Amino acid sequence: MHNIKKWTSNGNWVEIDLNLCAGSGECVEVCPAQVYDIIDGIVDADDIEDYIECGACQNVCPYNAILNHFAW
Repeated sequence: MHNIKKWTSNGNWVEIDLNLCAGSGECVEVCPAQVYDIIDGIVDADDIEDYIECGACQNVCPYNAILNHFAW
């Protein structure tokens, strides 16, 4: 069973499967908008309003825990 957390802003959204996320931090390191933080060993995207739709976080996650949707 998946434990998915979703953040939304301006029609964009990011979903993180918390069962897959190992908190390795690649998404934090690669995000040019500094949307992500690691809190208690898992990723958090509470700065989603700064999201710039680059998709780098999804591409770098070794666990395929991140799914982006862009409202282009």
